[in-house]
Amino acid sequence: MKRALVMLYPGFCNFEISALTEILAFQESEWSLTTVGADRQLYAGEDHLQVMAQQAFTQVNPLEVDLLILPGIDNYHIPLADPRNIAFLAQLNVAPAQRPIIASMSSSPILLAKAGLLDKTKFTGGIFEETYDRNPFIPKHNLVREPVVTDNGIITASFQFFREFAITAARACGIEVGDRAFEPARTDRPYTAAELTFHLPK
Repeated sequence: MKRALVMLYPGFCNFEISALTEILAFQESEWSLTTVGADRQLYAGEDHLQVMAQQAFTQVNPLEVDLLILPGIDNYHIPLADPRNIAFLAQLNVAPAQRPIIASMSSSPILLAKAGLLDKTKFTGGIFEETYDRNPFIPKHNLVREPVVTDNGIITASFQFFREFAITAARACGIEVGDRAFEPARTDRPYTAAELTFHLPK
């Protein structure tokens, strides 16, 4: 059984990772999904829904999992101010082959940068330009302005590309996902009744 972790912190953005966690949910015979945080407690997300961290950092060795997912952050100053978040991620400062795939959405690469994981890794994200000036530890010279960037086993994306992020991360984990997964509803012609009739798999 492969293991995926979702890292939680105050103000995490659930919708940005929900397509990826949905893919993993349908792989339940092969993948387990666990939430982890600095404390085993409820974390209020950006949308004010609360999610329980099933395990605390002290209960998890991040080098023993296969995928680590970081959702975006409403206010990155809050998780940055808790040194436990950075210490947890800093454990991943090893060769890419020795650590899990890291899938980091929107503003969460700022946590990776603080932990030193982007020093030699190209990345993208939904980070305001002014943030780079205010936080010189972010290696802006490694910034690539593309929807999704994969380098050294780290996948990053801007928030509006949650679909492409999910597909890229899933495929990096060896999960087959079609190009049309999560695509928007078509607008060129109406759907037929047959297309909107569903059956249990045989």
